[in-house]
Amino acid sequence: MGFEDPRAIAFYGLIVTEARLRERLEAELEATTGISLSRLELLLHIHFEDGRRRMSDHADALLLSRGGATRLVAKAEEEGLVTREIPADDRRATFAVLTDKGRDAAMRGMPVYNEVVNRLFGELTEEEAALLVRLFNRVLQANDAACTPITLAAAELAEK
Repeated sequence: MGFEDPRAIAFYGLIVTEARLRERLEAELEATTGISLSRLELLLHIHFEDGRRRMSDHADALLLSRGGATRLVAKAEEEGLVTREIPADDRRATFAVLTDKGRDAAMRGMPVYNEVVNRLFGELTEEEAALLVRLFNRVLQANDAACTPITLAAAELAEK
């Protein structure tokens, strides 16, 4: 293939692995629960923020443009999974808030997500998975692209 630097093939491998495993996860999640991966990720991000999250935080958390995040929330709102709320004390802020239907969808999708991910990563030992977390965190931080869940997981692993 012409890659002389192992970092180049590692990067290419990361991109291929992410794309192919995401495809499988998306297909199985949709077939089993009727929820798309992007919708589930949105619902889980809101769920783990006590059921409400600032609209401005969605784009970064979901790796989307601001417009993409707004469209995703709008579709979830049309489906009755979230509502938008503007607090009386700060009219500049808008929050996406989970509805009961959204919470149910998140709780229905999460076990399927976890089961598929565990199966797709089943070839890795816990030590190998922990190494990946530490490596991903190192690369992200070195490029000013830190991701809070990965940073927190890497810190927890360092304490073990």
